[in-house]
Amino acid sequence: MSWEDLVASALIGTDRRPVVSAAPPGAPEALDGALATRGPEDRLLASAAAWTVARRAGARVGERIDVTPADEDPRPMCSRAAGARLRALIEDEERYLVTQWLELAAARGVRPPPELLPDLLDHASPQHHGLVGELAGPLGLWLAEREPRWEFVRGAADDVDAVWASGGRHERRALLERLRRTDPAVARELLASTFAEETWEARAAFIDVFEVGLSDADEPFLEAALDDSRAAVRDAAASQLAALPRSRLAARMAERAKPLLVVEGGTLVVTLPGSPDAASRRDGIGTGRRSERLEALLAATPLDTWPLDWVALPVGDNLAPAVHEGWAEAARRQRNVDWARALWRVGDELLAVLPRAEAEAHAAGAADPFAAALRLPWSWGPELSRKVLEAIPGPHPNVRVAAYHLDPAIAPEAEPLRDLGRRDVNELCDVLAIRAAMLRELS
Repeated sequence: MSWEDLVASALIGTDRRPVVSAAPPGAPEALDGALATRGPEDRLLASAAAWTVARRAGARVGERIDVTPADEDPRPMCSRAAGARLRALIEDEERYLVTQWLELAAARGVRPPPELLPDLLDHASPQHHGLVGELAGPLGLWLAEREPRWEFVRGAADDVDAVWASGGRHERRALLERLRRTDPAVARELLASTFAEETWEARAAFIDVFEVGLSDADEPFLEAALDDSRAAVRDAAASQLAALPRSRLAARMAERAKPLLVVEGGTLVVTLPGSPDAASRRDGIGTGRRSERLEALLAATPLDTWPLDWVALPVGDNLAPAVHEGWAEAARRQRNVDWARALWRVGDELLAVLPRAEAEAHAAGAADPFAAALRLPWSWGPELSRKVLEAIPGPHPNVRVAAYHLDPAIAPEAEPLRDLGRRDVNELCDVLAIRAAMLRELS
């Protein structure tokens, strides 16, 4: 009886296809007799086990393949403790901590252990492909040549033209992200050289990458993209242009917005915009409610169109939320510190626009320091971190999220919070202790 016969018996049942003498060739003579004394189902399983051993033992060595080793990586290896930490974080699927480990390693100029690279490449999320590709170094490129799912690593290769010409979607995006950080002009020229031949999905995704290193030099390319046949591409270009107060789109938005806001008797009087025409739709103005169109229009208008002291004026017809939120979005896009300082209480995400020390001081003095601090995407200083710890005994969501931003130096001060007996607080203490250890191990 062959292996195929055993598989057939397993599929259709031993009643319909009985298992007879099933020892594999070369098996000890007594094995057949031992199998014959067993019941049909037991005989099937035991025979399958014997065949599995025989099939594995009988594998032939393949032909020799000559392999060129990876180029030497001049960076020093991280410490053994840091490598062990990275392994544990990958196994526990602690993606955010893995990212922090990689950022620390990149800042220290060290590389991860080579045996961890396959797992690290498998766990890399698309937004971190560029970072992982750079940390992987020459060995990562060597591995990517042999495993298609790791192709994004080629985005860190030196042969920019070859990667752009023949690379897959992920590696080309990773390349574009890297170039936008190091040489935005080269990235723009590279994309412009093939933009017309790209799929509309790729065109929209690549324009989103322009958020990194965005400047007035990108304006002509993005302005031309407003004529794209696909709305998703036009919207992506309009969103980037709205962050450039000197762009042609910004000037057109200002002309549309100026007649809509006037001051009468100390009150800001608002006229809602009418239905968008073809030119407005080209510039990203949608067809939602009129108050929503007003907000979108103000969000794309240069803030120097308006006097800053208008922020303090009452707004007629209950339209203050639309006006203030539109201005707040404009301040966020344009990174305008003065307007962010005036409006951050409207939307505390504007705190991240302010200088770091000022932002943390505002968050620490807020009515809810915990909620305000979560708007700051960086690692907080000790003063704000202590204010957040003081607020933790109260019922707050996202306690674990705070652990990724607290100053690791205050980890010992967080330990007494374990007495609260709350799972989320224990997790915060654990994460904070890990981050403190990572700093020591990668120092």
